[in-house]
Amino acid sequence: MTFNRPRGFRIDGGRPTLRFWLYFGALNGLFFLPLYLLNTETTTFFPPSTIFAEGVWLGLNQVFLWRENLDPFRLSIELTLLVALWVNVPRLRLLAFRLFIILVYLLALGYYLYEAIIISIYHTDPVFFSQYYLALDGLPFLAQHVQTSLWLYVAVIIGALVALLILVSLVNRLLDSGAAPKLARFTRLTMGGLAAIVIFAAFRYQIYTAGAEMVVSSLTFKLQKNVADSFQLRHDIASFDDRTVQQAYRYAQYPLQTKPDIYLIFVESYGSVLYKRADYRRAYTSLLKDLEAQLKQGGWHTTTALSESPTWGGGSWMAYTSTLFGLRIDSHPQYLALMNKYQLETYPDLGRYLKSQGYYYAWVSSISDELDERMWHKYIRFMGVDQWLRFHDLDFHGPMYGWGPTPPDQYTLNAANELLQKQTKQPLLFVTITQNSHYPWVPQPTMVADWHTLNQPSSTQTAPIVPATESATKRQNYLAAVEYQLRMLTDFILHNGQEDSLFILIGDHQPPQVSGRFDGWDTPVHIISKDQMFIDSFARYGFVPGLQVKSLQATLHHEGNYSLFVRALVERYGTDPVALPAYLPQGVVIEQPIKTALK
Repeated sequence: MTFNRPRGFRIDGGRPTLRFWLYFGALNGLFFLPLYLLNTETTTFFPPSTIFAEGVWLGLNQVFLWRENLDPFRLSIELTLLVALWVNVPRLRLLAFRLFIILVYLLALGYYLYEAIIISIYHTDPVFFSQYYLALDGLPFLAQHVQTSLWLYVAVIIGALVALLILVSLVNRLLDSGAAPKLARFTRLTMGGLAAIVIFAAFRYQIYTAGAEMVVSSLTFKLQKNVADSFQLRHDIASFDDRTVQQAYRYAQYPLQTKPDIYLIFVESYGSVLYKRADYRRAYTSLLKDLEAQLKQGGWHTTTALSESPTWGGGSWMAYTSTLFGLRIDSHPQYLALMNKYQLETYPDLGRYLKSQGYYYAWVSSISDELDERMWHKYIRFMGVDQWLRFHDLDFHGPMYGWGPTPPDQYTLNAANELLQKQTKQPLLFVTITQNSHYPWVPQPTMVADWHTLNQPSSTQTAPIVPATESATKRQNYLAAVEYQLRMLTDFILHNGQEDSLFILIGDHQPPQVSGRFDGWDTPVHIISKDQMFIDSFARYGFVPGLQVKSLQATLHHEGNYSLFVRALVERYGTDPVALPAYLPQGVVIEQPIKTALK
């Protein structure tokens, strides 16, 4: 019995055919490779065999239709259609069509790369309107803080140009192979069949083909969805009406009789992923037991819950502003619109409520490369703070670390607190976000017995950043950063807390690089006080005693914490513990639109 190959499919003389499939497979796979490479922590290169665990039919659906595993084995609708036309319609093989295919390919690859970065860093769909403002503000800031030389930028630009030339060459080679007279007829028929399949998928599933998990992927529908989401976001921002906010947060009617110092400290990249990976969990829970014992010995009581952050892997400013404002802020243009609106107008946030009760409201920022004075005053008006301590206020001359770079957080918190305690006799609202647990988590400062000794000039004033490339090393670095933060904060509480001080420690978002989309958006919230009755009042909102949670189901949202904190303060320290403000678990939901401009 002999095997008859399809006519025109040559193994010995079929080099155009072999080259064609190699080029097509490589160029098609390049669209999906960046998303895989940026998510190797949580995805596999090949579709996992477990997709058939729930049956053959569901397994086949995951093979050919949709699967969560972000492997690169997917098919581009646009590339397939264009190449199918090229190989099957000789009349189209003109220079103009060739240039069109090259242009579409380069634009598509650029979009897939952009999509991979946004999904991997923020775990959200790309929205041009949001990322435009994020890039406008973020890229110059990033360029100032990556601590790289001009030669690196030159090398990157040259490398990008070389890569562009290589890509153009590969697309040309694909098209040359597709137009070769010796190209197998079986290949032409197969490309025609693939074109029919992707056309069917485009008509059958349409906007669903915009999803990163779809096996048949469409740039056209990705762009359509992105543009629609951009217009929707712009409309939502333009129609923001704060009348509901002003009504919901009319807290002047809830005066406080006792006014403890309040330290609201956002912990950079402190995420619930610490509970969700075995190696993290063992080290993390052991650390929490140790710290809880230290706090208990010092007379401190603790309670903990998980809160869902509005952002993932970055965008700390949206997390802490959502908490302070009691409003979900999950896009940068939304944040900018609020900042522009509340320069002359007043937002009824947590800081302003406590200021109305006689508090001195201070923010602390330790990044050494500061904003210009105009921007600082804009932030001050936006937040309504009495004082914003900056790097130059800290009088620091010792070694700097990590992102920014910044002084050790141990120095920043202690120096700022010492300065503020000397400056005011009012009850203090102290708000900051830590810096030393910012990615890439190296190098880390060390804890010292006397924080003053950190302010010693050295021959190396800025410790070099050497980001890890190995996954295991990144994870170790992250754990080391978390341990430093929590030990440092515990030490700060033990040495600075008064009998009536309250400490609220809350993670801003999950850490990038070492957590994945399946880990969720939740971060720990710790309430620490010597007042047992105050701590116990949080039990009804899902908090549990100690520094560890018992359930990984988040009971809070960052935007709901404003009303929760005020309610707990009024119940314990107010003049009327019965008449309490409402708890709004998801903050204020805006319903009545009036137009306001994004400038």
